[in-house]
Amino acid sequence: MLSHKCFYQGRRVLVTGHTGFKGTWLCWLLSALGAEVYGYALPPCPGCLYETARPLVAGERLADIRDRVEVERALNQFRPDLIFHLAAHAYLDGSYEYPADIFQVNVMGTVGLLESIRQSGRRIPTVVVTSDKCYAQGLGGRPCREGDPFGAAEAYSTSKACQDLAAQCYRFSFPELPIATARASNTIGGGDFNKTRLIPHLLDCFSTGQPAMLRNPGFVRPWQYVLDVLWGYLTLGSALAEGTITGDTSFNFGPAPDGFQTVGRVAELLAAHFPGAEYELGTGGSSGETQLLRLDSGKAWKLLGWRALYTLEQTLAQAAAFQAGLAHTPTAQLCREQVRQYLDRTQEMAE
Repeated sequence: MLSHKCFYQGRRVLVTGHTGFKGTWLCWLLSALGAEVYGYALPPCPGCLYETARPLVAGERLADIRDRVEVERALNQFRPDLIFHLAAHAYLDGSYEYPADIFQVNVMGTVGLLESIRQSGRRIPTVVVTSDKCYAQGLGGRPCREGDPFGAAEAYSTSKACQDLAAQCYRFSFPELPIATARASNTIGGGDFNKTRLIPHLLDCFSTGQPAMLRNPGFVRPWQYVLDVLWGYLTLGSALAEGTITGDTSFNFGPAPDGFQTVGRVAELLAAHFPGAEYELGTGGSSGETQLLRLDSGKAWKLLGWRALYTLEQTLAQAAAFQAGLAHTPTAQLCREQVRQYLDRTQEMAE
């Protein structure tokens, strides 16, 4: 796995959704690689990772991704060499309360961005981040591959499938626009404070001495380190910009085999980092979530040379260390240290 230091050094990179969890970590990672980072997103939520860690950005525009006028102003102002499109409704939350808004943000927000890029007349390689939830189920437990069919489920998953298809449409219709889609799985890392998600819920409960409730302990999910996922995005972005990938530019970024675990096993492993941690097994709910979800990342390994560097246990250890460090260490320092550790590991793998 090659270092991206030379490629990203001095390159102008726009991250949409930069105030979100993954967006914040991506800004830190790009800055460490010497990129000139710009952001476009809604204002950060109070107390979120972006607000507390404040990664270095050369400029930002705080606006809705659906606002074409603001998007075009950002493109004209920042003149990016590369775009990572993360701005989206990123969770299952709200799928049954405001589905139309989710489709507007995820689908039409993406279409608006791609259309603004097209009308700018500039060749800007763009990585559109979608989700592993876009795939149809019924594969009998077989890991999802890039050529597998998409399917409809609740609003979030269906909107991500539509978002992916919209990006593919622009790639096929306008070959002069280098566009790729990245489908990643559940990401784990410090600073994710959305307690409706499993890991933030467990970290909050375990660090405060409260028992955690597991809604679906038998569900299997792919779990992986946030920096592994983002390194995949960066690898895809550089390959797209350099023209080293052709044909179908959709890629899965999933964990190593040990990262496919049940919710119950993940809780058990994470609890080991917090003496006295307790959790209770629920009986499941009617959320419509699939019970088994696996990703095949063989294409990313074969064509991009990417693979996850952290095991599940190492990933959970990083999240636990970050949570513990919040009590006595500035959040920015925690981010900086974990990015440095990750880049050190990429260098070791490249040697």
